[in-house]
Amino acid sequence: MRVLLLFLALGIFLGCDNQVDPDSGCIEKPRDGSGCYTNYSPVCGCNGKTYSNDCEAKAHGILTYSAGECKRE
Repeated sequence: MRVLLLFLALGIFLGCDNQVDPDSGCIEKPRDGSGCYTNYSPVCGCNGKTYSNDCEAKAHGILTYSAGECKRE
C-alpha cells in the first residue's frame, strides 16, 4: 500500500508542470487590443523585431526588450 501511495504521490509531483516557459516572453503573439500611446520611442524586442514603443512590444507579448531600434546584420 505504501508503494502505491509513493508512486501516486510521485506521479502527481512529476506530472505537475506549472512553470512558465522562460522564452514565452520572447514569442510574438497577436496584438492584445490594449490602447497604446503613439509616441515613437523604439525598442528592440528579444525576438529581433523593432516596436514603436514599449507598450506595443508588451501588447504583442514581448516582455524583454532594450531601448532603440534593432540593429540589422
